[in-house]
Amino acid sequence: MPAQTSPALSRRRVFLGRDRELAEFAATVQAGLSSGVFLVVEGEGGIGKTSLIDAALARPAQTHQVLRGAADAMDRRRAHGILLDALAPVLTADDRRVCAEQNEHIAGERLLSVIDAATSGPTVLVLEDLHWADPASLRLLARLARTLSQLPLVVVASVRTQAREDTAPELDQLLTELGHRDLLHSLRLSPLSAAACIRITEQITRSPVGKTLADYTAVAGGNPLFLTEMVHTLLRDGAVTVGPKGADLRDVPVGPSPSLVIVIMRHLSQISAAARALLRNAALLGTRFPAAQLRMISGQQMSELLPALRETFAAGLLVEIDDDTLGFHHELVQAVLLHDVPTPVRAELHREIARRLDEGEVSATTVAGHLLRAPMMREDIPWMMTLAQNTAASAPDTAIELWERVAAHTEVSDPMHVQAVAGLARLALNAGRAAEAGRLVSTVLAHAEGTGAGPMLRNIDVRSLVLQHRHDEARERAHQYAASETLDAGERAAHLAFAGWPSLLLGRTEEARRLTIDGAAFAAANGNPVAEANALTLQGLIANGHGDLDDAVTLLTRAVDLAERTPSLAAVEAFQHASLAVALADLDRVDESGAMLRRSLQLSEQYGFRTGILATHTLAAQARSRSGTLPDISTELEAHAALLGTMDISLDPPVRGLRAYVVAMQEGPAAAREAAEQVDPASARKRWTCRGSSWIWLGHSQLARADGDPAAVLDVLWRGWDDLRAADLFMDCAELALDLIEVWQRVGIGSATGVDASRPDAPVRTDADRASAEVTAVVAAVAAKNPTVAHLRATSLGVTGVVTGDADALVEAEHLMAGTPRTLDHARFAKLAALALPAKDARTRALAETALRAYAEVGAEHEIARARASFRRLGIALHTPRRARPRSGWDALTRTEEKIAAHIADGQTNPEIAQSLFISRRTVETHVSHVLTKLGLRSRTELAIRFAQRSGE
Repeated sequence: MPAQTSPALSRRRVFLGRDRELAEFAATVQAGLSSGVFLVVEGEGGIGKTSLIDAALARPAQTHQVLRGAADAMDRRRAHGILLDALAPVLTADDRRVCAEQNEHIAGERLLSVIDAATSGPTVLVLEDLHWADPASLRLLARLARTLSQLPLVVVASVRTQAREDTAPELDQLLTELGHRDLLHSLRLSPLSAAACIRITEQITRSPVGKTLADYTAVAGGNPLFLTEMVHTLLRDGAVTVGPKGADLRDVPVGPSPSLVIVIMRHLSQISAAARALLRNAALLGTRFPAAQLRMISGQQMSELLPALRETFAAGLLVEIDDDTLGFHHELVQAVLLHDVPTPVRAELHREIARRLDEGEVSATTVAGHLLRAPMMREDIPWMMTLAQNTAASAPDTAIELWERVAAHTEVSDPMHVQAVAGLARLALNAGRAAEAGRLVSTVLAHAEGTGAGPMLRNIDVRSLVLQHRHDEARERAHQYAASETLDAGERAAHLAFAGWPSLLLGRTEEARRLTIDGAAFAAANGNPVAEANALTLQGLIANGHGDLDDAVTLLTRAVDLAERTPSLAAVEAFQHASLAVALADLDRVDESGAMLRRSLQLSEQYGFRTGILATHTLAAQARSRSGTLPDISTELEAHAALLGTMDISLDPPVRGLRAYVVAMQEGPAAAREAAEQVDPASARKRWTCRGSSWIWLGHSQLARADGDPAAVLDVLWRGWDDLRAADLFMDCAELALDLIEVWQRVGIGSATGVDASRPDAPVRTDADRASAEVTAVVAAVAAKNPTVAHLRATSLGVTGVVTGDADALVEAEHLMAGTPRTLDHARFAKLAALALPAKDARTRALAETALRAYAEVGAEHEIARARASFRRLGIALHTPRRARPRSGWDALTRTEEKIAAHIADGQTNPEIAQSLFISRRTVETHVSHVLTKLGLRSRTELAIRFAQRSGE
């Protein structure tokens, strides 16, 4: 009986021998659809990862939607490429436009919003060949890991085992993050058993398998793709006979055992030369590629390509992916085709492809991806510079690679070299890598004349020095540039306006104030609104720290208006919106402050300004530190910490101090010890001499509080007071004053005010009355400058009341603070007033219970316990039963968390909630995680159901 041959190669896929893996896959998906999971299917090439995914998702009675994409080694420079492909069915035209035109941060936020919307119901997101994914996609998936447990989403990723040794750092970070959050489930595919291989062979030959053929299947090593291709090749070659007893080999092939590559090459040799040429071009485009690009690089009309295309489809080598995209049946077919082209020839082909795609107006990222695979040629440099400029926002990794190649192949004096390094330095500074940016600038600054890059390089130079806390050098450099007669007046104005920043950070407040006034005037006279906005921002910060709140708001509002009228990255580098938010918060204009913070975040995201995003979270924590609840402040601090990543800048001394203070209020100083140990006032002074510095000292004092050493606490706070006064930070003095006076009263004043005089840096105060007068006078002066600001008047009255023992002053302070949004401060004044009044006074019990309620409202559990103990010692009877905020259930939610739960129940996405509440998306993500944890729920869907049930009760 003549040998039977199979149809086209691999046209009929056979899936057998994976019952255990299929069951595990299905169980993992089912569990993950209620609360997310990330399932990684691992195995060597051809082991059946895609087949397993297909079989699992093709099971009947599936009620979830499936979104699917695949990465491609040829397309790793396309930012978010695998996610854009997977989410294509749910992307709008505007989504595609944003992802194509905007920077990585904005595109990523938009894609996260798309995922939020797409997962309103159970969803499976399949990402094949994740080992080839672009860095931006991997970074975004790491972001998604923060909220994956909240979504009815299963991410299924296939990863080739042998590629793991060369795993991209971003993939390692993703898998580490998933493992840390207990969201990672790995399913490793081993070689098939001998019995499974025989069953597959029987399916292909449609006959029982004889012993000789059965033994020969072991050559495939249990790899189903290898096995399938090998058996088809044997059938095509007539090496298999099919008789009454089944299929068997005519003769056992002699020579070494074939490899999968050899099997595929033999199959390719059996198609026409035209079809092979077409496949070679297709292989250069990638595993998957738009049909239009294949037409462009082939230089033929699609009608001319059609016969060869039909042949490749009939041979089972190419398949249709969607309406616009073709792809190889398996990536190993593409790999064999590429391997068959000598490396130098393949590189030159990529250059030709880049030219043709560029002429066809294909995206700069795709063009650059091919050009970067070609050897460097001098005539390509202008082209590379253009491509780098066009990819810097949407695909910064590609721009960096282009600029680095230009820099490596040009002399340092070459204008192209200088411009390329300037681009690299700008991206490094934007990403928060100040040291790298400064190093890059130093290599080319001497050659900047006549290149057009000088202004950018000098700007990066001084800013990177400030961000590295090299303030003396930054001050000297800014003055040098401002005085240079070789620079135009507009640039000189920019440096004069900036010179005040390092002066302020060096503690030279008056010098900084003078420079900002001169800089603003010079900038306005020379038509540089960006420099004027910069100078006005610093003026506003100085005024705010000094306690001139109305002046601060006026100056910062002018700076914000100028920045809005001249939209650019340079216009928002001074963080004027977030600085205005802090000043508005000092005036208790909470809603306006929130709106400014939201606008600051929007602008920083718009320009891909990671340093600005970090600064916004830093200042947001300060702005909300007095009016928010302690859990809400903690949430903001968590969002700040999540941003740091690879950034080498530090804007967080007040944030570290605030974190220690918040933990102490919630759980006590002992629990805050670890956070307090990270607060070093001496080091912080070199990095932060601005509004918010009081938190550094309040946080640092928790170490001494944890040791139970009031004298040491007093020592810390007195040193903080002197430090703040010397820097003219009178608003921070007002924030420190009450803690200072309270501890002072407990320690007992004595002749040396309770301070350890043996310390070389200890303040010398031999007159206790004069020292107390100093504190009350400073706070009173700040309150007098802001007569309409109730919390400052209350603080002044409260400090005076504690110093003099005036209970009526404390009662009035409590009354004033009750009318502000500062609930924690209100609780403190109510407690102090209650303790100052006689236990039998009719007002005492009411004030004590007010204090306990207010502490409970903000989540200050430790302060509740301390207050109760103080009231008990003085015999103050309470009607309010002791009830700490529960740690779980609806009553455990803060006000903000309750609002967020309601928004989720209404079907709002995280960005929509952020917009409604004037907070960042990251802050919303953290809040949602807290809500689910407290309610014992696993996903937003469960939360929406539970909320509806509760509302109906």
